[in-house]
Amino acid sequence: MTRQKEDREEHKMRLLIADDEQFIWRGLLSLNWKSIGITEVYSANNGTKAKEILLSEPVDIAILDIRMPGATGLDLADMIQNLSMPTKVVLLTGFSEFAYAQRAIRAGVCEYLLKPFGPKEVLSVIRKLVHEIEHRREQDRILSEVQTAEQCIDAPSQVSRFFSKTDGVVNDVLMDVANSYAGPVSITELADKYHFSENYLSRKIRQETGYSFTDILLALRLMSAVRHLYEGEKVSAAAEASGFNDQHYFAQVFRRVFKVSPSDWKKQENSPEVLHFHEVLSKVVEEKNPGTQQESK
Repeated sequence: MTRQKEDREEHKMRLLIADDEQFIWRGLLSLNWKSIGITEVYSANNGTKAKEILLSEPVDIAILDIRMPGATGLDLADMIQNLSMPTKVVLLTGFSEFAYAQRAIRAGVCEYLLKPFGPKEVLSVIRKLVHEIEHRREQDRILSEVQTAEQCIDAPSQVSRFFSKTDGVVNDVLMDVANSYAGPVSITELADKYHFSENYLSRKIRQETGYSFTDILLALRLMSAVRHLYEGEKVSAAAEASGFNDQHYFAQVFRRVFKVSPSDWKKQENSPEVLHFHEVLSKVVEEKNPGTQQESK
C-alpha cells in the first residue's frame, strides 16, 4: 500500500447503522453524516446482515438496535468485544431496564440512545465518538513514527542519547565501543589507547554510566544480533555480524538474556522495542549472574 493510500485510509470514518424498524433505519440513513466526519455509511435491517458487515468491513462506529432478528445489538456488542475489534458501539433501545444496561456495560457499549430520539441527539453522540477515534489515531500515528525513528537510529546515536550526561574520556570510549562492537573490542585495548589503567577506566565508566563496560558491550552486540534476526538473517550470520565469534557462547548468552534460543526467538512475534539499546541493556543487567561474566574480547 502506498503512503498516499495509507493516509486516505487513515482519514476514513466508517459507520454502520443496523435497525429492523424501517422508519428509524431510513431516518438514520438520511442524516448529514458527512457534517461530523463520517465518510462511509453501511446499513443493515437485521442482525445477520449487520454481523456480516462487521466481520468483513473495517467499521469504526456501529449504531445497533438492541432487538433485531438474527442477532441482537447486545449479541453483536459481545462479538465485537470478544474479537477485540476497535468498533465503538452505540445501542438503540426503547427498553431502559437496568438488566440491559448491565449487560451492555459488560459488552463495552459506549453510548445509549433511548427511543424516541432526535437527529441532533444522534449526531452529537456520534460526533463525540468520531473525535475520540481521531484522537486515538493521532496518538497511534505519533507513537508509530517515534518507534520507527528509534528503530532506524544507529548504535552510536542510541548510546549517545542514553548516556547523554557523560563527557570527556568516557564519552569517547563509549563512542569507540558503539562504532566497533562488531569487531574485537576489549577494555585492555581501550585503556592503552587512552593511557589509563584497565581498573581506572572500568571504574570511571561504571561511575559515570552506572553500568559496567562488559554490560554495555554485550548489550550492543545483542542489540545488533536481534536486529539481524528480526530482519530474517540466519543465526550464524547474525552472531558473526554482531561480534560473536563463538557460536556456542552466543547461543548461551542469548538464551540467558532473552529466555529463549536465537532460532526460537526468530519464530516468535517480537516487539520492535526489544531492538532498542536501552531495552537490551536493561535485560542484560536484569538477567546477569553476578561474578560469572568476564570482560569481552
